Amino acid sequence: MKHWHVTAALAGLGLHLSGAQAKERICPLKGPQFPAPTDLGSEALFQNATSVIDAFIRANLAQAPYNETTFSIGMFSTTDDGLLYEFHHTDPAVATSRLGSNKVDADSIYRIASITKILTVYQWLIADGDRKFNDPISDFVPQLLHYETRQKDYPAPSWSEITVNDLAMYLTGIGRDYALNDVAIPGYITAALPAMAAAVLPNNPANGIHVPKSEDPICGYFTTNISYVPCEREEYIRKVANLASSFVPSYTPSYSNANFAVLGLALENMLKAPIQDIFAKRVAKPLGLTSTTMGNPRRVTKDSVIPGAGIARSGWDDALGPLNSAAGGFSTTNDLAVIGRSILKSSLMSEAITRRWFSATSFVDTIDQSVGRGWEIFRVRINGHSVDLYTKSGNWGVYNDVLFLIPAYDFGFSILSASSAAGGRLVSDLPNTIVNTLLPALEAIAREQAGAKFAGRYTSTTAGGNSSITVTADDSAADGFKGLRVTEYVASGVDLLGSVFALFGNVDFRLVPNQLYGAGRVGFSAIYQPQTKTLPKDQFYWPCESWLDVDDYTYASVPLGLMAFDIDRHGDATSVRLVAVRETLRRK
Repeated sequence: MKHWHVTAALAGLGLHLSGAQAKERICPLKGPQFPAPTDLGSEALFQNATSVIDAFIRANLAQAPYNETTFSIGMFSTTDDGLLYEFHHTDPAVATSRLGSNKVDADSIYRIASITKILTVYQWLIADGDRKFNDPISDFVPQLLHYETRQKDYPAPSWSEITVNDLAMYLTGIGRDYALNDVAIPGYITAALPAMAAAVLPNNPANGIHVPKSEDPICGYFTTNISYVPCEREEYIRKVANLASSFVPSYTPSYSNANFAVLGLALENMLKAPIQDIFAKRVAKPLGLTSTTMGNPRRVTKDSVIPGAGIARSGWDDALGPLNSAAGGFSTTNDLAVIGRSILKSSLMSEAITRRWFSATSFVDTIDQSVGRGWEIFRVRINGHSVDLYTKSGNWGVYNDVLFLIPAYDFGFSILSASSAAGGRLVSDLPNTIVNTLLPALEAIAREQAGAKFAGRYTSTTAGGNSSITVTADDSAADGFKGLRVTEYVASGVDLLGSVFALFGNVDFRLVPNQLYGAGRVGFSAIYQPQTKTLPKDQFYWPCESWLDVDDYTYASVPLGLMAFDIDRHGDATSVRLVAVRETLRRK
C-alpha cells in the first residue's frame, strides 16, 4: 500500500494538476456524510477488509521489520464489545526473554510512551473540562514565574503569556525537552558522535566552550549506558522555567515533551494529588482498567513485554519523574480499546467537550496534517470527502506505538510494538496499509446501513394530508457519494424542491447527520446546491461554498432542511419529522 500524499489529496478534491477541464462536483460539509456504522463485527465488508490486512501482515512476517518486532494490533468500535480484530506477533527477542511475557496477546503490557499525552489531556478534561484552557499556566504552576529569570544569552519563555491551551496544542514555543539530548554533558548522545565531536562538545573550558558549569543539565538525560536520570519535581520546574524558547507562544506548532510535563504538574496542583492517583480515580477505576498506569508498573509480570536485552536496555525500567505526564504510561491492547471507546462515546465527559477535543487547533505546512490538544491529526479523502484521523504516536527505548481514533466512524485501533533491531519501522508503515484498506470499507458500510435504515418514501399520517418526502441512497454525485439524497420534498402540496430550493437552480439536495438528537431519534441537516466546477490549478479562492448556505431557507425561523427520523430498537426509521413545517410523515 502506498503512503498518502498531498498529490493524492488534490486529486481527490478534483483539482486537475494537468490543467484539463475541471469536473463538476458537490462540495460536502466537513464531517461524516452518514451516521457512523454499527455492529461492524457482523459486516462482511469489514471482515473482508481485515482479511486483506491479515494476509498482508502474514505475508511479511518472514522479513524485516515484521520478523524482528513484537507487536499487537487491536481494532474497536463504540457499538461492538471487545476487539473487532486483533493480531499478535512475538519475535525471538521476546520469545526467549527471561523476563515477562514470551508470547504476546491483548493483555500484554507495553510502554506506550507519548500516547500518555492523550491520557494527560483526557484526565484534565474529565476533571475540569476545558473552561480554564485559556488561563495562563502560571495560575496553576506559579513557581514558573518565581524561577523565571531574565536571560541575557538566550530567549527564555514568557510564562505569563503561555496558556494551558498552548501547552496542550504544542504552541508554547519552548524547547522540546529539558536535557534529554543535550550534548553539553557526556552521555548517550555524545557516545554516538564521532570521536572528535564527542571529545570537544561536552562542556569544558579546556575545549574552548565557555558556558558556566552551573548551566549544565543535572537530570533528564540518558547516561552512556542508556540509563535515564529523572528529575525531582521542584528541580524540573526550576529548570524548565528557564528552558530556551525556539519561538514566541501561539506562533507555530513545535513538538515538546516539556509541554505535557508542565501540563501534568498543573493538573496535580489543581487537584492536589499525584498524577498516578488522578488517573486511577478519574480513568482506570471508572473504566475497569487492569493494566494501564501513569508511570512504571509496580513489578514485572507474565504480561510485561521486555525484549531479551533486559529492563534497562529496553527502556522498560526508566522512571521518568515529571515526564510521566508526557511519556511515562504503560498499557495493553485491551485497555487502549476501552480508553478509545470511552473517548468516542463521551463516557466520562460531556459530548460537547469531546467535540471540541476532536478539532484541529493549528496546521503544519501541509494541507493534510494538523495538530490538536495532544493529537497528531491526518486528513485523508474517501469517496469525495475528507476524513480526519486523530492519532498519537509514541517512542521510548525499544517501544514504538500508535493510537488511532476516527470519530467519523466511531472506530479506532492501536499498534503496540517492541523491537531493539527494527526500531519503529513497523509502526511507521503499517498504519498506511490499515487505513487505506479499512476506510473504503467503513465508508461503504456506513452508506449501505444509512440506505437500509432511512431510505424510502414518507407520507402524511393525517387525513387529507398532502406532504411527502423521498430519501434515496444513490451515488449519483459526480465525484463521489455524499449523504442521503432527497428526490422529493412536498409540504402541504407545495413542491419545495421545485420552488423554494429551485431559487438556487437545479440543486442536489443531500442530508448529512447533525448529532442534534438523542436516543430514539436521528437528526439530519440538508446541504443543497447546484453542482459547481472545481477550480483550475492556479485558482484557490472559494473552492467550496456549501457551508455558506446550510440554513439559507427557513420556515418560521427553522431551517427547511432540518429533519429528524424516529427509529425503532433496530435503528430503522419509522417516521420523519419535517421540523420546519412541524409535521411528521410515516415511512411507507
